[in-house]
Amino acid sequence: MQKTRFAAAALLAGSALVLASCSGASSGASAADGELEKTEVTVGVLPLADYAAVYWADEHGLFEKEGLKVTLEPIQGGPIGIQKVASGELDFAIANSISSSISQAQGAPVTNVAHTASLGEGSGMVFVDPDSPIRTIDDLDGKTLGTNTTRNIGDVTFNNLAKSEGKDVAPNFIEVPFPEMVAGVQAGSIEAGYAPEPFSSAARAAGMRQVADVTTGPNAHLAASVFVAGDKFVDANPDTTAAFARAIYAAGGEITDSEAEFRSWLPGVAKVPDEVAQSMVLPVFASSLDLTGLEAVAAMLKEQGLVPDDFDIAEHTFTTPED
Repeated sequence: MQKTRFAAAALLAGSALVLASCSGASSGASAADGELEKTEVTVGVLPLADYAAVYWADEHGLFEKEGLKVTLEPIQGGPIGIQKVASGELDFAIANSISSSISQAQGAPVTNVAHTASLGEGSGMVFVDPDSPIRTIDDLDGKTLGTNTTRNIGDVTFNNLAKSEGKDVAPNFIEVPFPEMVAGVQAGSIEAGYAPEPFSSAARAAGMRQVADVTTGPNAHLAASVFVAGDKFVDANPDTTAAFARAIYAAGGEITDSEAEFRSWLPGVAKVPDEVAQSMVLPVFASSLDLTGLEAVAAMLKEQGLVPDDFDIAEHTFTTPED
C-alpha cells in the first residue's frame, strides 16, 4: 500500500482526501476537509541556523496567517524531538533526515512533515589544532574525531565523503557537544573535531585548521534538516500538519529572498555574534519539499548499512498534491 501522506492543500477544489496509514500509525486516518483540526501546537526547537525558518515564521506572522498559534519549546536536539513527537509530548519537532530515517527504519512512528534546509557548502568542517600532524583526510584513520552524536550528520557525511574519494579511513568517533569541541581539540582529549555552522566559524576564529569539509562532493546541498511529527498526530490532524508545513516553506522562501535581512536578524535567534552572522555559511533553505533530496539521503544510509535496502523514505514523508 502506498503510505505517503497526502494533505488537503487542494481541497479548495472540493474533494476530500483520506490520509493513508503510515507504518506504526493508527489506521483510522481523518478525512482532510481544509479545516484545521488543531490550532494551537507545540514545536520542539533549537536555535540553530538550519531550523531558523520556524523562528522566522513565528516572528513574521506566517503561522498566524495559517491560523496556527505556535509555542516554541527548547529541546536538547533532534533525537529528543523524535522521541517526544513519537510519544505525543510535542506536536512537531526539529530533527535531521539521517537520524529520523534510522529511527523510522527501526519502527519509530514518526513522519517527516517538512524539509526545512539543506547543507550549505562550506558549513561543516573537520578541524585540528594548527600544530597537529594530521594534514589530510587519510591521516584521520584510527584517530579520535569528535562529533555531537554518532550515526548522525557528522560521522555519516564524513564516511560518505571518504568513500566518494576512494579513501579507506575509519576514525574513532567520540561524542562531544559542539560548544566543547574546540576546547576538546585544544586539550588533546580528541585529535580532531567536526563542527557545523556557527561552530565552524568559531573554530576558525580560534585558529583551528581545516582538514576536510564534509559538505562538499556527494554531501553538497544534502537535504539534512527536517521537522517531524508523530504518525498518530499526522493521521488525526492532516490540515494542521499541512498548515505548519506551508508556513515553514513560506519562511524558507522569504529567507532566501532576504539574505541581508536574515543575517541581521539571526543573532537574536541563534545567539551568534553579529560578525559571525554576517560571514557564516548559511544553509540552503527550502521553499518546497525536496523528496528527491531526501531519497538521496536514504540511498546514502543504505550504502552504509544504517537502514535496510527496502526502506522507502517517501512512506514516512508528508506531502501535499502540490509537492
